[in-house]
Amino acid sequence: MNNRLIQLYPMWVDYFLFALLLGILPVAVLLSLYYPNVILEQGLSHRIFYFHVSVAWVALYAPAFSSLFGILYIIRKETNWDTLSYSMSKLSLIFSVMVLFSGPIWAYSAWGTPWDWTDARLQSFFILVVSLLSYFVFRSLITDLNKKAMYSSFLSVLCALNALLTWGAIRWVENPGNHPGSVLGKGGMDRDMKETFWINVLAYHILFLVLFLVIYRKDKLDAKLVQVREELE
Repeated sequence: MNNRLIQLYPMWVDYFLFALLLGILPVAVLLSLYYPNVILEQGLSHRIFYFHVSVAWVALYAPAFSSLFGILYIIRKETNWDTLSYSMSKLSLIFSVMVLFSGPIWAYSAWGTPWDWTDARLQSFFILVVSLLSYFVFRSLITDLNKKAMYSSFLSVLCALNALLTWGAIRWVENPGNHPGSVLGKGGMDRDMKETFWINVLAYHILFLVLFLVIYRKDKLDAKLVQVREELE
């Protein structure tokens, strides 16, 4: 069953998702740049908020999916679960890099510095990125396929725990630093900001899904190729 996990729907769904992405992503970007009113304290740079928070959400919960697939590999010992976990970890790193590039731009305008080491969210997110990088470093150093998958599964769980700590940094830490509180908990966004924010959330989640389908299929082919080579040796 798991070997057909991504083939459980007709091919037209792929075309629909790609068309939907091509339609909604430019709209989301244009809305971010031109639609909401400017926040006077931050100027135009606050418009990066709509991109930054949307990709940050994906960066924080993608490790949870990766760890889930990793745990399923530990239980089932089936290669495809490791491939799914590996693909999701790639997405975690990609979206985390997006956060790292967009965050300092916004922070420099809002705080006067691109990075605040006293901020609990930034420190915890930095640890998350390091743990994701460690995942790929350790994976590249292990040649035995079974050991590679097993160790990667445990590391994916560690990354998920770091993501959970990052998510909780502005909720559980009494003095989180300069970072604003939870977006959903504020309830103070104007209508134009809310509309733009949720359209961006939808757009980057569709981007996340499309990238996952592409990356997973490539990784699955690579895994099959490695298995065939080992069988021939």
